[in-house]
Amino acid sequence: MSIRFDLTDAVAKKKLANLPKNMLDWSEEVLLKQAELMKGIWQVSAAVDTGAYRDSIRIERGGIGQNWRQVRVRAGGYVINPKTGRLVDYAGHLERRYHFGEAAFQQVRYQIVEMIKTQVVEKANE
Repeated sequence: MSIRFDLTDAVAKKKLANLPKNMLDWSEEVLLKQAELMKGIWQVSAAVDTGAYRDSIRIERGGIGQNWRQVRVRAGGYVINPKTGRLVDYAGHLERRYHFGEAAFQQVRYQIVEMIKTQVVEKANE
């Protein structure tokens, strides 16, 4: 697989200048899509008693500066367990014991890299 640019062409020069920003944009788009998939896999595989743990699985974005593109899939907090009346504070224990989130990540991790590579090549050749 290769990307070919004619550096004497004004359009190509503009593409090259914008490539780093565009790569970040494309990568973020891929990460968000895969985070949604990971969240779904995690929720389907999670043990369910009351559903509070499953419902606490969410996607978060954050960061500062260039790192504002951080994407996290997390569990715990934000949802009250109806049995205990407390926030879901046991997500870490479940993850250490059953690895639901890790298993979901393993299912999407290779797709993330391949999708970013494919998207970069496709967009660079437009």
